[in-house]
Amino acid sequence: MTVNLAEVPVDAIVFDLDGTLVDTAPDIANAVNRLLATHGLPLQTVSFVAQYIGEGSFGLIDKLYKGLGLTLDHDRVSADVEAYLSIYKQHPVGEATVYADALTAVPALHAAGIKLGVCTNKAQHLAQAVLAHFGIEQYFSSVIGGDMLAQRKPHPRHLLATLEALDVAPEHALYIGDTRIDAECAERAQVRCLIVNWGTGPDVPVAEDARLDSFADLVTRCAALNASRLPGA
Repeated sequence: MTVNLAEVPVDAIVFDLDGTLVDTAPDIANAVNRLLATHGLPLQTVSFVAQYIGEGSFGLIDKLYKGLGLTLDHDRVSADVEAYLSIYKQHPVGEATVYADALTAVPALHAAGIKLGVCTNKAQHLAQAVLAHFGIEQYFSSVIGGDMLAQRKPHPRHLLATLEALDVAPEHALYIGDTRIDAECAERAQVRCLIVNWGTGPDVPVAEDARLDSFADLVTRCAALNASRLPGA
């Protein structure tokens, strides 16, 4: 997949959350390990758990169990997902950290008049808790978690609904993510996409011009694309 900014101004930027804006893997792993402990199962490393992040809570628990060689029926997995969420919401932010320069870039993008949103497969209340913890929730006019719609990423409806809430057309938006799921969702929604060079981003096969080395780079790119709107341009 390649990105074609095509000199079209950017009215909105939608971000993935886990692995893109915030490294939440340590806290997710802690909650997963507390769940595993209730079943007498061995605790797992953060890196082992992290490989299953990105498809929402059910995808996380289901694929993690399969990765451990366990075959469980849908009802058992569903029950454990609820147990995991109950555990996780008690401490949604403990060891999580913000990636790169997000804490300065997000306010800068907002100040530049760009509408901001979050499209994540993470449960809505957990996503909002993470954003609030880092003091950036107020910059996002639309946050849509994976439990808010009938479809979630990579289904394009999830991203398109986030843009509709921002009242911005897909061709005037950018989506920023770190997984193949993010890239596929953006492509299906016909939204320009940039993949960050952290999280699982380096493993996503995209062209070099579709990679983002820092959020400051994102600010610079958007300023260049929106320069034509300046008086006298």
